[in-house]
Amino acid sequence: MSTQDSNYLSVPSLENRLKQIIDSSYKLLCHKIVSGSITIENEASMQMQLGVIMKQIGQLYEFDKNDHFYVELETWQDIPSTSKSNKGKARCDIYLKFISDTEERYAAIELKYFKYSQNEAVTDNRFSLLSDLENLEQYKANNSDLLCYEIVYTDNENYTKLDNRSKIKITPTISGNTEPYIGRTITLQKTYTSIWDSYSKKHHFLKIDLQ
Repeated sequence: MSTQDSNYLSVPSLENRLKQIIDSSYKLLCHKIVSGSITIENEASMQMQLGVIMKQIGQLYEFDKNDHFYVELETWQDIPSTSKSNKGKARCDIYLKFISDTEERYAAIELKYFKYSQNEAVTDNRFSLLSDLENLEQYKANNSDLLCYEIVYTDNENYTKLDNRSKIKITPTISGNTEPYIGRTITLQKTYTSIWDSYSKKHHFLKIDLQ
């Protein structure tokens, strides 16, 4: 009779559990949207649905009576002025806290939902995503241990095409010097890749990890 290695049941660190919660919640959100068991009409409903999933998953990772997992929506963050938050205060879409009796770990998540329409403001959407990344970098500058993610959902396949006018181009320096952003520049400290998870050409998801 074989037995599992002794490490099989070892308790993951708080940080690893937090990463697993985020990854599992993202995948569940994707599957539930694709299956039609939940419907996303705007960014607020996406925020609510993902927050509910994270709360349920997070509680399963509380392995000790002193483990406490929290989901907060629209939390204020003090950061230097950015293209999105020019007054130096930003509202983070989802902020996660995982606290035990010996340590604390946190995660910040920004969300974007781009619904297909004939009059879709592609430039606005692309710029807003890059603005989120800029803010997330500033959150992380305040706390180097902070886990930071951008999660995007769209029903417009054009966002996934590299040769399309709406491609999301992530480079160290992003210039918004075309209409309507003359004179506005977004500068990112790192380069991030954008790999879409697509289903039946109808649902497209993106999770950018800023670690």
